Amino acid sequence: MGSGIFGNGLLSQNFKWLWIATLGSSAGTWVQQVAVGWLVLEMTDSPLALGFLAVARAAPFLVFGMLAGAAADRLDRRHLLMVVQACGTVYGLSMTILVLTHLIVLWHVLALTFLFGCVHAFDSPSRQSLVYDLVGAEEALRGISLNSIAQRITGVLSGILSGALIPVVGVEGCFLLMAVSYAMGVASLFVMQPVSARHPVTAERSGFWDSVSAGLDLVRTNPVVRLLIVLSMAAEMFAFSHATLTPVFARDILLSGPIGLGLLSSARAVGGIIATFVLASLTYYQDKVRLLLLALALFGFALVFFSFSTSFLLSFVILVVIGGAATSFDLLQQTILQLNVPNELRGRVMGYWVASLGFGPIGHLELGALATFAGAPTAQMTNGVVVVLLLLAALAWLRRSGMLRTPAGHAVPVATE
Repeated sequence: MGSGIFGNGLLSQNFKWLWIATLGSSAGTWVQQVAVGWLVLEMTDSPLALGFLAVARAAPFLVFGMLAGAAADRLDRRHLLMVVQACGTVYGLSMTILVLTHLIVLWHVLALTFLFGCVHAFDSPSRQSLVYDLVGAEEALRGISLNSIAQRITGVLSGILSGALIPVVGVEGCFLLMAVSYAMGVASLFVMQPVSARHPVTAERSGFWDSVSAGLDLVRTNPVVRLLIVLSMAAEMFAFSHATLTPVFARDILLSGPIGLGLLSSARAVGGIIATFVLASLTYYQDKVRLLLLALALFGFALVFFSFSTSFLLSFVILVVIGGAATSFDLLQQTILQLNVPNELRGRVMGYWVASLGFGPIGHLELGALATFAGAPTAQMTNGVVVVLLLLAALAWLRRSGMLRTPAGHAVPVATE
């Protein structure tokens, strides 16, 4: 784009407001991860309980992901995001009140987290499709990367801040901060100008369930989409589930307490920021499939190294690498998916990608249960090895299919507008 994404045009102004809204909603999400994780560990002293918390957070993505994608293609994406952020504000205020009144019990945490997860499933399909509406196919990777930078910047600050706040004002102070952050996201989205979708979402005349079915047909018939969805499901189970045990590593292995937990959470965000800047500079690099595989390889080996570390500094550095690999894997998946589907199906394919995130609970429970019986380091090492094996299986499939030897495996086709 000649004037850059942050130019003076209407779409550029809208991107600025979306970017600010992402800052607010992301701050709420990162504070939630630190505060809720620490609260559950202190209430139960159980890694398995952390697994159930992760299930409550991620299971709704499997149930509502496909519906969220269809909704993003049929409804106003900005309005959907406003509803999600408003519900985040209610979630934060509810947790604050329950902790302040000393009425909080584990089922309250799990129930509220699950309910918000049902709404939050609508966030990513709407947000990523809205980014594409604002910047177009040519700048899709750069736009998605810049939006991710907003998420990671707040991740660094919110992780450190929430970890530091817990000993001073308690988790209730963190939950209040979470509510304010989500409210900031609502306000930023409110002042945005109406956005015209690159495919008019109101023009589709088929029924809602027909829209869902069309997305399923796309996954079944498009080999690139199918591969990415399968990789996403497996990575969610065995790679991204690593965050479940971060409170255990912080408290019991690295002996760093809630402040250490906040710093470790921010380390992943630091890695994410570095990765997004790198990917933004590779907007026109065609071999995105190989970049995706490289990110997965880095992810798996870093998880194995992290499981052996007993040094806080070394663990922090490894988590920076993990954060960078995780962010790269996510952003490249989202970009390749967006570029390989027709415009009218972009929301739905992102919905199926979100649904694949719902397979994470299997990994969260597996990791929490294995950590309960064998210890957190052994559990984390096992999952890291599985990720490496997943990479080898993906490479073998790609070689057999010829995707690594043909131009289609190097230059991902861009959907026509």
